[in-house]
Amino acid sequence: LMSVLLATLGPLTFGFSLGYTSPVSQQLTGVDCSNGCSLILSASELASVGAVVNIGGMIGSSLGGLVADRVGGTRTMVLACVPFMIGFLGTASAVSYWMLVVGRVLCGVGGGMVSVMTPVYIAEIAPTRLRGMLGSMHQLAAVIGILLSYVLGLRAFELGWSSLALVGVAPTMILLLSALLVLPETPRWLCAVSRQDDAQRVLRRLRGTSNVSAELTRVQQAVSAHAGEPKATLADLLAPEMRMQMCIGCGMHALQQFSGVNAVIFFSSDILKQAGIENSDVGALAVGVVQVAATLVCCQLVDRAGRRTLIFGSSAGMAVSALLLSLYFHFKEDISSELASVLSVGSLLMYMIMFSLGFGAVPWILMPEIFPAHARGLASSIATLTSWSCSFIVTSTFQSLMDAITPAGAFLCCAVELMLAFLFVWKFVPETKGLALEEIQAHFKKRSKSRKSSSIPRSRPQSEAL
Repeated sequence: LMSVLLATLGPLTFGFSLGYTSPVSQQLTGVDCSNGCSLILSASELASVGAVVNIGGMIGSSLGGLVADRVGGTRTMVLACVPFMIGFLGTASAVSYWMLVVGRVLCGVGGGMVSVMTPVYIAEIAPTRLRGMLGSMHQLAAVIGILLSYVLGLRAFELGWSSLALVGVAPTMILLLSALLVLPETPRWLCAVSRQDDAQRVLRRLRGTSNVSAELTRVQQAVSAHAGEPKATLADLLAPEMRMQMCIGCGMHALQQFSGVNAVIFFSSDILKQAGIENSDVGALAVGVVQVAATLVCCQLVDRAGRRTLIFGSSAGMAVSALLLSLYFHFKEDISSELASVLSVGSLLMYMIMFSLGFGAVPWILMPEIFPAHARGLASSIATLTSWSCSFIVTSTFQSLMDAITPAGAFLCCAVELMLAFLFVWKFVPETKGLALEEIQAHFKKRSKSRKSSSIPRSRPQSEAL
């Protein structure tokens, strides 16, 4: 548990970076100069400072898996701390718009790397019966980081935009020291580089018992199946035996981003103001607290109810919420203010709760579970890159979509997408609860072989051939 908690400092730091621009927006645009206005941005510049994190995330996710396959998880975390550190220090010392942009991109690079590595690291060190709960702590740490940025950005703390950026250095330093001095490498990676004794020692430390021979044997057998083979390439990921895993991994991340969660967060302040909550800080805190609380519930349920059950409930609940938001935007001028407030705030809170109960965490839990060990780093990089790319697309185009078809139409599209997500999970995503990583791979191999055998044409009788 301690290893998992220390590893989740990466997503916590990145969550803090994601939430950073919200509490300092008024300072950076000159609306609130109580802590000085040494740097003032236009509204479009502020929006781009928030959005460029996605570009850094795409870069970092492209690098994270490749680096992890070669140097291991803990060293990848150490390397991720470098852009984090430079990014936060650069943001804090920025004297121009472009310095802020560079700092934010570097924070995104660090975030992209830990987005790949942390779920993989947790999945490979967690015991099977707790892998879902511990894996969901990646998402829990991220939303806690976002909430932390909101809390420390309150006027009560009197932190300027520069000082708030410096706060991000603290968890980065703790992660750096932990990765260097405390965190063990994963047994699967150690077996892959022929360090069997170290793998056994780490397993004994992680499980708190010397009786780890059965688990170690299972890991060694899975690794030896690909011994001597070169590292997985992009062509390997497109091979027939890997297509289903890639479809699920990338598909779940794409569906997560196109669900409209960023749009709901974007509108949360307006919706809460409509309900009489004028203070944007209070609104942001309310949404952050709801996300953290619901993600905690997800941590408790994921190994009991299962991944598929949570996604089914999450996508269905989000679809209903998006539909209600669409109705709110369509009829808000024709209904009473009291009904509009109940409809909008209720839909908003329901949406965030349902997202956090399933779609927020489960794609990150499934990602390292479904990919085989020899391709896990590269495949996870591609899946995470899909997530960042789709996030960038949604962030860049959602306003144009709303202008074209109105907010009501945009949220109706989100509701339809979530219904398709429900069908996607029902058709393609297997339940991985209670299965060892090697057992999950055996399931996909069996599934691949059955597809191959069913596609082999029958030989025609001799008379037909003539």
